[in-house]
Amino acid sequence: MSLEELPVSQNLLCFLYHSQIAPDAPVSCVADIVKTARSFNQQHDITGMLIFDGMRFAQYIEGPEQAMEGLIARITEDPRHCQVVPMLHAQLQGVRRFARWSMAYAFVDEQEPVDELAALPAQAALQHFVQMQPMLDIA
Repeated sequence: MSLEELPVSQNLLCFLYHSQIAPDAPVSCVADIVKTARSFNQQHDITGMLIFDGMRFAQYIEGPEQAMEGLIARITEDPRHCQVVPMLHAQLQGVRRFARWSMAYAFVDEQEPVDELAALPAQAALQHFVQMQPMLDIA
């Protein structure tokens, strides 16, 4: 079954957060984060997008509840970033927003996208994050 065909009734969760790269983490760790995420997510039917502005991350993921809860715990405990701020942790309503990507990734040259996202309430932040996608150079 492809990711796009997964039924919503499968108890899918979504999670949106922003964080800061750890002071002692090299920026080169981001490539490893993306590589590991793509492999793990593909194996566990998780989809999403990560953006990085050189200092901060913003990430949205969606997938089966059990796999998501484990991944959320791993994300919040990952020493490569700090100041993890969950913005949305809920049942997925409707269809997947990033069904085409196990982990879309974009580097943004300016801090405004993460600043804007962090200033919004949960649902507005999610809508803003989804609306950013067409404007990003996604790998």
